[in-house]
Amino acid sequence: MLIWIFPGDTRKVEMPSREMEVVKGQMVVLQAWYSPSSDISQNTVIWHFTGNESKQKQLCNFVRRKVGHGQNEFTKRVGFSVTMPSANLSIYINNTQESDSGLYFCHVIVPGGRGISGELRLNVKVPPSPPLCSMTGNPVVNGNVTLSCKSSQGKPAPHYKWTKAAPTSEVFFSPMQNERHGTLRLSNLTKGMSGKYICRASNTAGSDSCSINLEPTTASNGGMIAAATLGSVVGLVAMVLILIFILKRKQDTEEEMANEIKEDAQAPKRVSWAKSNTGSDIVSKNGTLSSIATSPRSQDLHQPKFPYPYSPISAIARAPVVGTPLKRTEGPQPQVPGPVAASPHISSSTLTRMGAVAVMVPAQSQAGSLV
Repeated sequence: MLIWIFPGDTRKVEMPSREMEVVKGQMVVLQAWYSPSSDISQNTVIWHFTGNESKQKQLCNFVRRKVGHGQNEFTKRVGFSVTMPSANLSIYINNTQESDSGLYFCHVIVPGGRGISGELRLNVKVPPSPPLCSMTGNPVVNGNVTLSCKSSQGKPAPHYKWTKAAPTSEVFFSPMQNERHGTLRLSNLTKGMSGKYICRASNTAGSDSCSINLEPTTASNGGMIAAATLGSVVGLVAMVLILIFILKRKQDTEEEMANEIKEDAQAPKRVSWAKSNTGSDIVSKNGTLSSIATSPRSQDLHQPKFPYPYSPISAIARAPVVGTPLKRTEGPQPQVPGPVAASPHISSSTLTRMGAVAVMVPAQSQAGSLV
């Protein structure tokens, strides 16, 4: 309420209310006027604001027939409602904010007279922000759950009210419902309590709502669902392990086959009896003759040398096949150490003591065949 006191006049001009309310974002007009007794163009008008910070801020003024504005958050949002000079001193505020709540002062200075003033409190209300609905507890039959609803903004503080939507509408009261904290406790759930639950947050500035669906399940159904989920996970893991095992086994088999092929591909080395120095048993195909060389190579290396002529026919040479002519090799042949033939000058016992080995030399006919 603004009260204006005029010089030499005890009458008061009263406003409908000393407080005004406005919803955030809307425009508000702070009304004030007086009845001048002199030229109003010479008067000075100043509007001030004091908020929660207790710091006075100038909004606008009319001084020496000119309109001015303060440099603060009200700049470009505040102005006189009518063209000055005027007996109507009302101002407007656009796009009101919550921080605009506070005391507004208007001072009128009359040259050569007493000044007059007035004040007005403005309250900017904030509607509730869209609330968030949530549920805690286990929604099973015979179980208990708590539904919660909360708005992050709202001035004054919102109140919350839960209701159950159609087809079975229901309204809840205390102690089940706490309108201040926005909670609703539901005990001993039944299938009939299934449905959509709506929470509405409201204050004098507005309201908003959210909802949540409740579907109580039986404990057995919950266990079956959990078991099915666990079984699916275990089955999937088992399939992955089996697949890995099969691939590993296939890879090992392929590696073994590759190794076997490599081993089979190696051609066997041809053994030459003629170059063998370790001794071997040679049997002719007709089975009548055989020559045996049992002396190891190590003994050949240590055999004593004799000055006697050495026979080129030895057990180490490859035995000819019966019926096949022998081919004589022309030219000098390598002298391979072998058994020493007995000499008429040395007895057989003496040769045996000296390490000589007796051999049987097959007879050869004139045609070159063995007999």
